[in-house]
Amino acid sequence: MPDLEPLSAIGFFSVSRRLEVYQVIVFDYIDASGEYARIVEDEERLHRELKTLSANMQGFLDDEEVVINGERVRPKVLSVDVGFRGTPEEVYIAFFIYFRGKPVKGENYYENIYEEEVAEYPISAYWFFPPGSRVKSVEMSGDVALLAPNIVAVKLEEGEKIQGYERIVFTL
Repeated sequence: MPDLEPLSAIGFFSVSRRLEVYQVIVFDYIDASGEYARIVEDEERLHRELKTLSANMQGFLDDEEVVINGERVRPKVLSVDVGFRGTPEEVYIAFFIYFRGKPVKGENYYENIYEEEVAEYPISAYWFFPPGSRVKSVEMSGDVALLAPNIVAVKLEEGEKIQGYERIVFTL
């Protein structure tokens, strides 16, 4: 696996009325060696690398305890993509992830429990609930803002402590 310098990560979580969560996480890196530019030129190497990236991310997800309305759910990596932002040294890796809970009348909640850590790079996340939904409360590390009654933005800076616990209470 190439030696990459992480720059940032951004995650988008789109939640349906059926409590399906479609998640896209994009990590930006500097690849000073240009190794990924060589990998994408070789279809077999690219296929192996994508499988490795997918398996590694799935391992991280499997270590988390994701709960929706009291029931453990299992996020699954559906696909991964590698691309470039202008130059072969500016690499991004995008993960496409899916999980689903069972909605209830009234208040619903999402929880995620994972190992505490310190952010190695800036991290942003956006949660987009269906129109008409309302986010009641959010407990997450970083700066949390409600951009609209159904849209949450979370931002962490490099060096900030990530507490290892997230909770969003919302109505659909």
